[in-house]
Amino acid sequence: MAHLNFTTKQASAGWKTQAREHFAYWVPEVDIKGTLPEDLVGTFFRNGPGNESVGATKLVHPIDGDGLIVALSFTGDGHVHFNSRFVQSRHRVEEQAAKKMIYRGQMGTDPNSFRSNIAALVKSKVGWEKNSTVLTFRNPSNTNVYMWEGKVISAHETSLPYCLDPTTLETIGEEDLGGTLKLKVLGAHFRYDPFLDRLVTMSAKAGVNRPPSLQINEYGRLWAVKSLQTFSIPLLNYAHDLLMSKNFYIVQISPFVNVSNVDVYKFFLGLSSPGDTMRYYDHLPCRLVIIARTPQAADTIFGGRQWIVADIPEPCHIFHFGNVQEIVEGDRVVGVDLTAVCLGKKFTMEFENKIWLSNASKAPGLLTCFNVRFGDAKNATNDELLAKIPHVHQTVLHPASVEFPAVHPYRHGLDTRYTYLMASSDPKRPHYFTAVLKHDLHGKGTKFWQSEGVTGEPCFIPRGGYAVVGEEDTRAEDDGFVVVQVFHPKKQTTDFTVLNAQTMEMLAAIGLKHHVPFGFHGTFTPELFVQGTAPPSLIKAKI
Repeated sequence: MAHLNFTTKQASAGWKTQAREHFAYWVPEVDIKGTLPEDLVGTFFRNGPGNESVGATKLVHPIDGDGLIVALSFTGDGHVHFNSRFVQSRHRVEEQAAKKMIYRGQMGTDPNSFRSNIAALVKSKVGWEKNSTVLTFRNPSNTNVYMWEGKVISAHETSLPYCLDPTTLETIGEEDLGGTLKLKVLGAHFRYDPFLDRLVTMSAKAGVNRPPSLQINEYGRLWAVKSLQTFSIPLLNYAHDLLMSKNFYIVQISPFVNVSNVDVYKFFLGLSSPGDTMRYYDHLPCRLVIIARTPQAADTIFGGRQWIVADIPEPCHIFHFGNVQEIVEGDRVVGVDLTAVCLGKKFTMEFENKIWLSNASKAPGLLTCFNVRFGDAKNATNDELLAKIPHVHQTVLHPASVEFPAVHPYRHGLDTRYTYLMASSDPKRPHYFTAVLKHDLHGKGTKFWQSEGVTGEPCFIPRGGYAVVGEEDTRAEDDGFVVVQVFHPKKQTTDFTVLNAQTMEMLAAIGLKHHVPFGFHGTFTPELFVQGTAPPSLIKAKI
């Protein structure tokens, strides 16, 4: 692979604040290189931190930045509409009015002095001030954005999400999904259930002076509530992502999150932050938690238990899962196979060289497969089967440094062959994500696409963009497109590139005249949202 010629300083500019609060325009046809597919019709939404400071306060880590939503609308006739706007969270609105940072960030950005932190903590303890802004973490609403049944939702993971207008991206307001978010938070990641045509969401709260809580909700069409379940799983103090299959939910108990009263006091005093404390603790377990989705699954598979835990052989931290499939022998589910990006024992949330969110040069993310078997299904009764500790076999699938795995959006819980990841193609610079890796579990179709800049999360879009419900999807699993954001460090501009998902060849590059800050996660909907008038006329000008 070619190694790119740009400096660390040039690459780190990808995090700088977007020049304007709001962009909305049709991309000039002349700025689109290649040919956009006619059957790519719909809207790609993407979220990520759009600012590097609040007022005069410089953010110590991008995760503390306010959410900037980007929408690319593909019309199918060669035109693309670009729209971007900041999420107007309550905290952002107050800080913009005050022209200064008021609320602290989860990653250590603190606008308050040590003295004011002590005073606020004392007042809160004696009951003089219960809702101090000094002790409040800001909700950046910057991690993911997705659409379900008419609502565009922008989410972080420590607060309620925000609902946005899908056409203008204007913030409508905080969203509690009809009062169903009992923990008053919504995780950024979700899964679509192709078996039942449902949205599956996750919320998690750590256990400080109370048991940890994990809430998993399922919504049908028109946001009809299909399932609301809350679990209290010992030591499950952090969960950023989940897997879902026909019978199970899966999360990780991470040995990189230690929650104590001492830590909480350090957070409020400004001596530390939740991000600072994320490191390997050798006294904590590293486990997969496999949760039965229904009482029937708990009875028939787990002998009446709601969940089982399986120890991971080589300790790691998992932010993002790929996919999972159930392993069935005869009429019995005997295990699961799943993939995830694993970060090793040296992982921390150091903002390394101001380029990547963690110390990828010391602890690169590695695409890993876990084969979990519940026991010997052939020679055991169900009670004997469940009495055994599940066996886990852990295998690194590819040596490249990767993150942000994406799979077919309508195959969650099904056998999935392909995973698309932002990747480093240079072993000497694992923290420079300059490529997209298409990994093939069958070992035949693994490919790199090398960009000319720094890549973001790839988004796989099946041809047509739609989900097939109630019948077999006859499209090949990789029949579709990959959209990826690319920042050009030397030019300080951003492209959105469309790839053929089967060949990983570039079909089109949508060149912008400006920079769009690095993003986190995004999704695609086949619904088309455009603002204002129709696209520019295709009639050639006379002069």
